Amino acid sequence: MKYKLSNSQVSTTLSGDSVILNHKKGEYFTLNEVGSFVWEQMQMGPKTKEELISAVQSEYEISYDECKSDIESLLKDLTNENLVEIA
Repeated sequence: MKYKLSNSQVSTTLSGDSVILNHKKGEYFTLNEVGSFVWEQMQMGPKTKEELISAVQSEYEISYDECKSDIESLLKDLTNENLVEIA
């Protein structure tokens, strides 16, 4: 299963954090440095959860289990807010 950015959002990066506007809700969301890194990975095209975990682990010092948990939580939140969808 691959995740991709939804068409109902627009984003930019400010001081290392990503700011995302959900067009449908008119709400802004902010991602920290690691969340922004994941967002940038998905801007390059749809990614599987495992591809995102691998990318984060190659960029940051984090255990597989912690990284997997954080990625799953982030993808769940982004999907629930309709910022990311399953490709």
